[in-house]
Amino acid sequence: MQEEGDERKRLISPASFCVKNQQKVTMDNMPVYSKGIETKRKFIILTYNKLCNHETSELTVRSLAKENGCSAAALYRHFDSLEYLITVASVRFLDEYMKQYANLLDSDKDFREIYIEGWELFNHYAFARPDIYYRLFWGKDNSIFGTAFQEYFELFPFKGSEKYTAHYYILLFNEDMQERDFMMLRRMENMGLISSEDALYFSYTNPLIARGMLRDAMDLPDEKKQEKEKFCNKLLRKNMERILNS
Repeated sequence: MQEEGDERKRLISPASFCVKNQQKVTMDNMPVYSKGIETKRKFIILTYNKLCNHETSELTVRSLAKENGCSAAALYRHFDSLEYLITVASVRFLDEYMKQYANLLDSDKDFREIYIEGWELFNHYAFARPDIYYRLFWGKDNSIFGTAFQEYFELFPFKGSEKYTAHYYILLFNEDMQERDFMMLRRMENMGLISSEDALYFSYTNPLIARGMLRDAMDLPDEKKQEKEKFCNKLLRKNMERILNS
């Protein structure tokens, strides 16, 4: 229990990550490639910083273009729509989660524990911004998540898992949460840790638990969101209890 507590302390809080990135991602320390690439990066960073403190409905093409020092037409030259720009910028909220997830995959822990801690790691960041995570993984932006993530990753690449490199990147660009989960569970099945029936069962039930709890947390104050996160983790571990204790 102490080790689990220490591990949780090492996680970067989503709020501090947002502040850190607002300070970090300025044009002064950004390498200049082509003008077009730089403009796209500037739009994404600006939109991300806005999303840290504003609802998506508050963002407009005119205001973003003006703050970026260009015309509205320039935004549309680089992004199909404001909605698509917001989706690409929203991917930045997954940055720290995916980096931490790569570290978890490369750990020496039992793969069953890696699986359940992967969900807990997801919840740690998702319940801080349920509006964004729900929209990306289950909501209206889900159909373009894969494309948006690929575009974001090309502009802001980061190091992934070294032990499971191919698995990590296939997982990364998959917008279907059930398929993402089934990939992990199939690996456990191939290791002889669970049956094929269990893999299929958990790939349906665990995403449903997370989805429902995240949706319920959408408009709650921060304290209540944290309670929902803890209860979601409890439900997921209870659902996996037979497997985790075998």
